[in-house]
Amino acid sequence: MSSYRTQKVLPQKRYNPAEEWDYLEEDTLKHTRSASVCMTCQHFNYCCDRHCRTILTCHLHQRLIPHGDHLTSKCLCWMQRLERKIGWCPEAA
Repeated sequence: MSSYRTQKVLPQKRYNPAEEWDYLEEDTLKHTRSASVCMTCQHFNYCCDRHCRTILTCHLHQRLIPHGDHLTSKCLCWMQRLERKIGWCPEAA
């Protein structure tokens, strides 16, 4: 007989904490016709929820962005992406 014990390994729950966030208030985003929209902002990110739906997030406000608004709106805190401003990998320099 073997003295080894086997343990059952339970899978970790994989979900993004952004799923718990609320949506941005209506007066936070302003419509714009320039290229300075949420999608081009440093704070914009996207991920999938547990049902494989795309979630659009703003890490500065820690809120969800309604679908479609990331293409036509921006907030007053819009910031150019650092990859374009500094370079793709500034920490390697």
